[in-house]
Amino acid sequence: MIAGDTMAAPELRILTISDLKEVSELQAKVWQDYFLAERGLQVPLLYRTEKNLRYYMAKEQEGCFVAEVDGQLVGCIFSHVWGSVGWFGPVEVATEHQNRGIGKELVTRSVNHLKSRGCETIGLETMSSSHKNITMYAKLGFMPKHLSYVLFKRLHEPTEAITQVIETEQKEDLPVSKQMWNSIIPGLDYSTEIRATAEHNLGKHLLYESDVQSSHAIVHTYEMFDNSPNAVVKLMVAGDVSSASALLDQCENAALERSKNGIFLRTYAAARPSLEFFLERGYVLQSTSTRMILQGQDEEGTLLHVSCWSG
Repeated sequence: MIAGDTMAAPELRILTISDLKEVSELQAKVWQDYFLAERGLQVPLLYRTEKNLRYYMAKEQEGCFVAEVDGQLVGCIFSHVWGSVGWFGPVEVATEHQNRGIGKELVTRSVNHLKSRGCETIGLETMSSSHKNITMYAKLGFMPKHLSYVLFKRLHEPTEAITQVIETEQKEDLPVSKQMWNSIIPGLDYSTEIRATAEHNLGKHLLYESDVQSSHAIVHTYEMFDNSPNAVVKLMVAGDVSSASALLDQCENAALERSKNGIFLRTYAAARPSLEFFLERGYVLQSTSTRMILQGQDEEGTLLHVSCWSG
């Protein structure tokens, strides 16, 4: 930049379908630049699929924003509403436009949207290794809480799952499940995830019926990134370890049915089951994120819960 030049102020607006290709290209380049600058790794461009971005948009289009400078798309953010719980991610700003307050403006716009939607708990999860991100969010009032573990398992052979008591469900209205969700955080509601999984053909919603209570999980087997060989456990809420094990068996089998080589999940350190539970099942710890909360309460209760506030 020549001395005396000024950068035009960013303009924020709601994301549209016509932006999706440009958003995917922006995100891929930002991450490629990050790995080269921070870890010295030259990684290939990894593009989010249109299906992934349409799924985020369909859940909360009025909370998905892009930033433009001189007509060029330079940033984006996606808001997510789970009843009383709101979070945002991913958040990306083009490398050459970072450190100019654009990320802060995007986060502020998302937070204002989440508040307008009635979210009482607002937070995010960001890479624990990113002191830059944690500092920015702390300056905006977010308080660090606990770690979130990013776990991966290489899949080989199907597990002999208890198929007679687990079935694929696409129902949105699950009163028993809603009672369980409320015991984690009052007002927490995963109905939008159940509905989106069915409507966008993202994977399976699995229901486990035991004598004690109903437990359920969502496994995403669609391609989140181009040519992705892995599935993702999006959500699990279980009453006991045996129910959690049965649901994970079926999630892994669903991934194998779609010819996936592995499966990811994120689990919160403050929630059950413990990290050891997953390690004993063959999962490997790949990285950690830090949950940060602006307002509202964190998770509590005794249920076994797999979920994350990261896109």
